[in-house]
Amino acid sequence: MTSLNLGEITRTALSEIWGHKLRTALTLLGITLGTLSITVMTSLLSGITDAVWQGFNDLGFDGVMYVVNRAPRDLAEQAIFTRSKGLQPEDTDVLLDRARVIDSVAPALITESIVRSGDIERRVRVMGVTSGYNVVRGRSLSSGRFFSDLEESDFAPVCVLGFRLNRRLFGTESALGRQVMVDSRPMRVIGVGKKLGNQFVNDDDFIEEMEGLYVPLSTLRAFTAGNDATLSFIAVKTGDPDKLSDLRSEATASLQLAHRGATDFRIQNIAQEMLKVRKEIKTVLGNWYIVLGTIAGISLLVGGIGLLSVMLISIGERLYEIGLRKAIGATDTQIFLQFLAESALLSLIGGLAGVGAGVAINMMVARFFSGGLPIHVLGILAALGISIALGVLYGLYPAIRAARMAPVEALRSAA
Repeated sequence: MTSLNLGEITRTALSEIWGHKLRTALTLLGITLGTLSITVMTSLLSGITDAVWQGFNDLGFDGVMYVVNRAPRDLAEQAIFTRSKGLQPEDTDVLLDRARVIDSVAPALITESIVRSGDIERRVRVMGVTSGYNVVRGRSLSSGRFFSDLEESDFAPVCVLGFRLNRRLFGTESALGRQVMVDSRPMRVIGVGKKLGNQFVNDDDFIEEMEGLYVPLSTLRAFTAGNDATLSFIAVKTGDPDKLSDLRSEATASLQLAHRGATDFRIQNIAQEMLKVRKEIKTVLGNWYIVLGTIAGISLLVGGIGLLSVMLISIGERLYEIGLRKAIGATDTQIFLQFLAESALLSLIGGLAGVGAGVAINMMVARFFSGGLPIHVLGILAALGISIALGVLYGLYPAIRAARMAPVEALRSAA
């Protein structure tokens, strides 16, 4: 009786829990909800954050600016613009030859065509691009490959299908090596794109790109649009987001040189807009962490207050036990540690229940996320650590009160 080991403390605590099941359940409800909130919050917000940033990566606009054609504002500009043919594939060579901050360039021509495979036909967007397009926009394929520089120079009749167009034309069958008719011209499928975007980042451009297909720029100009067709845009990219202003200046100077002084183009600073949106998203996600963290903290505090009340009630019910143990030699420290350990153990049980429920909820919700929901070990450890800390904190006063009781007073009060 005078020496309490961990096993005795655990047995006594579990005996008290089992003897007062309803009271214990109500006591631990707040701690359980708090740890559940932390477990779900860390996993859910992490999953949302990963999905949002993956969606932004799919956009492919980090460090990217678009150069598009611009109409003349007046007769004077109209006269100057006659010196230029507009955006042409040759502008790519000028941009790369003079490049200092420009890492890669991707010219593109966009048209609409009828694409047919067997009895299925669709009117889709056709993008004539070079092999550098997937580098600039960060595109990757689910199967096959992108066309090479050699296929670009040889006007090869090859194409890469968008993710959705592949499903519409071939279903679950492999499209690699098969032919599709693009405005009655046969083209061999050499690759299939990946699915772009998700439930958090999804726009019309994603849909059109997945519903369309890519062909070599030279092939599209030669067979469909014509060799004199003006490009739809030229995408220029830098790997250093701190040099966006230099990127804009360099692209402007190089294109003015290529167009004989005519500024018949304008530059869309998409990368700068992406930086602003990313900053706003970070702020929103940070606010959600604060809100959900506050809710979880309040639940834990309320649970801690309930735990404090129950421990005080427990001491009142166990006065005879306290007096008897002290009468036969138990020290104040032993009584203190017994009740403090009981409080921490109760809190730990509530924490484990909350973590278990939180993991179960995460597993059920994970199917709504394309990338799943990660189970954060650090979040679980933090939830359990906070619950134990609250158990110790709110158990201090009851434990000190029990330890300071005189044996005679405890036995008299119990009687």
